[in-house]
Amino acid sequence: MYVKIIEQIRDLIKEGKLKPGDKLPPEQELAEQFGISRPSVREAMSALEILGITERRVGKGNFIKDTNSFSIFNEAEILELEQEESPFELLEARKVLETELAGLASQKGSPEDITAIEIALSKMKEALGNIPKMMEMDREFHINIAKAAHNNLLFSVMLNMSDLLKERLWVNMKEKTWSLPGYPEKYLKEHSAILEAIKGKDEKAARKAMYFHLAGVEGDMLKEYE
Repeated sequence: MYVKIIEQIRDLIKEGKLKPGDKLPPEQELAEQFGISRPSVREAMSALEILGITERRVGKGNFIKDTNSFSIFNEAEILELEQEESPFELLEARKVLETELAGLASQKGSPEDITAIEIALSKMKEALGNIPKMMEMDREFHINIAKAAHNNLLFSVMLNMSDLLKERLWVNMKEKTWSLPGYPEKYLKEHSAILEAIKGKDEKAARKAMYFHLAGVEGDMLKEYE
């Protein structure tokens, strides 16, 4: 649905009904106009900003960028978005899959598995300030938890999902969120809580910590476009 919004905004730009500097309607108004949910509107706003078509001005709203950057906003860009999974659908899937993997890892993880998770977290801490490196170690952290669950089928699904999470739109959205002041430290703290629950073999706590973290990431991304 969010791609449909982008297509309609593209058409309005082509028709001259939206020009550089124009402010887009508020999120609630767009949701009612298109008959879709507010999260879908937020996905569209985030994608438009990443594509360089709009800019968000804090406290003012979303505006068509006052440049000629939208001249590259063509059919190829739309096709690429249509072929990618929605970032927020991926977040929903992660909450389901990785919550279960964390619980299994707390029960089935070997000392070697725990060490691998600890090393990934340690590397994340060492990379503080280097967002791309932290994101790389974040991926390693989550993959090592999936390995510790010792379920080949779930691990295969996790690897496939991890590949999808490396798509351009998702990475740009995630990097933008991780770059906000205080957020890397916040995510490190949440990762530490996940690790401690797994080390303590506390299945309930491991599930809760993982779900809390992923739900928080989703909320942080959505918050950017409120």
